[in-house]
Amino acid sequence: MSSRLYLKAFSLLSLVLSFLLPGGLSAQAQLQSGQFLEGDKPVVDYYEDLDDKTYYHQKRIHGMKGELNNYSQKLHNLQKRFDEIFYGLSSQRKFSTPFDLTNQPSRPESGRFEYNSTLPSIEERRPRASLIEEVREPVVDQLAFNVQSPGEFTGGEQAPAPSSKTSAGSSGSGLGKYLILSPAVGFPHRTQDNADSLRKYDPGMAVSLAAGFRNGGARFGLGASFKKHSFHKDALNKGTGSALTGSSETIAAYLDLGYEVALVGSLEGYAGLGLGYFTSRTDDPLDRREDGFFATGALGLSYQFTHLFALRLGYRYYHEEEVPAHLSELGFDFDF
Repeated sequence: MSSRLYLKAFSLLSLVLSFLLPGGLSAQAQLQSGQFLEGDKPVVDYYEDLDDKTYYHQKRIHGMKGELNNYSQKLHNLQKRFDEIFYGLSSQRKFSTPFDLTNQPSRPESGRFEYNSTLPSIEERRPRASLIEEVREPVVDQLAFNVQSPGEFTGGEQAPAPSSKTSAGSSGSGLGKYLILSPAVGFPHRTQDNADSLRKYDPGMAVSLAAGFRNGGARFGLGASFKKHSFHKDALNKGTGSALTGSSETIAAYLDLGYEVALVGSLEGYAGLGLGYFTSRTDDPLDRREDGFFATGALGLSYQFTHLFALRLGYRYYHEEEVPAHLSELGFDFDF
């Protein structure tokens, strides 16, 4: 009899547990899932009423429009400065912001929206927090570099040629250094005629090398030159009546002065002056040697290919006692 009672009690307990345990586990899982979802939901998704939500999002949208206007202005200024610095362009296009911010958002009047009173109150689910935040005005000039820096650029939309050396040295300011190598063809304009000989010369070759400093368009430094002319077929030794077959060579050192001025685009004009000392030797029967005051002047055009190199074409007058000459020279101008 007692064993039957124990068996019935055990069966009843098993039946109760079979109903309780699945329901308890399911309820616990639902509770944990609900807590997880509720914990994941941000605070800003809860509002006291629909007016708060509408006003809050209007303020956020208005603030984002202000930031986009500010970033658009900065991007326009950055592009303008980039064109001016790297291409020398000066944009005349007017800029307008993409959004109109004259209308400020305002809180809707109470009672504008109708609410469903049957819906459960949000406050019953979660305590209300302070959700309406002041939208900060966009901060100005917080880029990595200042795009508002002043600059004075004029001109059209055409990209200019490489910058001229006449504004500054190659480093952009202060002194620049130059080296000019100028081979030339010399045309003598004087015939030496005396009791000993008749010295007439053929066109010859010359080369000049000048180096120094450049500040804006001014140039100052030191130069050296070499010039050689052979005797013309009519050159004559009057003592013997034979033709002269030697040559005349001149070496000069001088103070090199010059000035360059921009003309059109990469084209520049230049003028130069050299004052110094020369020595010459002439292979006639007397083996003449002379020295004295040396002077040279130059005029020409220069085309700027890059910041570091320009090609020069010009005229130079070469003054010395034995063979003064007019030179047509081609110059290679290197800037450092």
